[in-house]
Amino acid sequence: MNKNEIALLAPANGQVIALSKTSDPIFSKGTMGDGFGLTPTDNTVLAPVSGTISMIAETKHAIGITTKDGLEVLVHMGVDTVGLKGEPFDVVIKNGQEVKAGDQIATMNIEMIKAKDLDTTIMTLITNSSMKLDGLDVTEGKAEAGDTVARAYLKESKEDSSDKKLSYDELATFIIKNVGGKDNINNLIHCITRLRFYLKDESKANDDILKNQRGILDVMHAGGQYQVVIGNEVTNVYDAVMKQLPGLSDNPSPQTNNQDDGKNPVSRAFSNLIGFITGSMSPVIGVIAASGIIKVLLALLTLPQLGALL
Repeated sequence: MNKNEIALLAPANGQVIALSKTSDPIFSKGTMGDGFGLTPTDNTVLAPVSGTISMIAETKHAIGITTKDGLEVLVHMGVDTVGLKGEPFDVVIKNGQEVKAGDQIATMNIEMIKAKDLDTTIMTLITNSSMKLDGLDVTEGKAEAGDTVARAYLKESKEDSSDKKLSYDELATFIIKNVGGKDNINNLIHCITRLRFYLKDESKANDDILKNQRGILDVMHAGGQYQVVIGNEVTNVYDAVMKQLPGLSDNPSPQTNNQDDGKNPVSRAFSNLIGFITGSMSPVIGVIAASGIIKVLLALLTLPQLGALL
């Protein structure tokens, strides 16, 4: 194999499909980078490349791997499965762990996901493909876990000049400036790949400047949020932004943009409601999870079968 060529393996047994044929528009349009989808027929998920585990989602549905060549590979299990809060998934690796292509990294209960009427497709994406790849060839069709189903062709290495990658702190400063400055930010949360800003005035944000900056994959307007798509490194960038805006976490509830966005009042009100609920619940998810664990422990300690310890 050419030194500028990297093989990507099937992460599970199943049917490989082109990214453009997958159901999620964010993935199918290549917003998150080049890659492929695989409809799995069993529950075992393997690493498609060798590298270091760089990210594990709190909800266990996504795992990031960084290769020695600097490719940032995201294995995203299912579509819209973040709402299942990790229930169908079991991650068997740890952050920072070295893995080889073909090593098991997780299991996913595909029957449970289907029972929720969700798509089980596993997305394998190279989130920094615009910076690292000259191309990607994908072989569609039936595949066994561990088969080579795609080949990534690396760009010739060269010295960075004006396109030099910014540090997390530098990128945070750049983003704050181009979303309209700190005074234009009401609140900020993040998901597995995106910074989700609640801005006072979205028209002050510089979409084109943000999109053209290395380290930023795209920007989107949705649900009353101004979303900056980062990829696997979103947590590090979020921490850097919050470090520069220490008072932001003390803000009460996110406020959405009230200007006329062209939607009818009912549609706009619904979008604002969804944005408000998302922002309000994000800070207390950990507390809710802890409360559930405590409730389970108390239930176990009061069972007669265990001697009614309490």
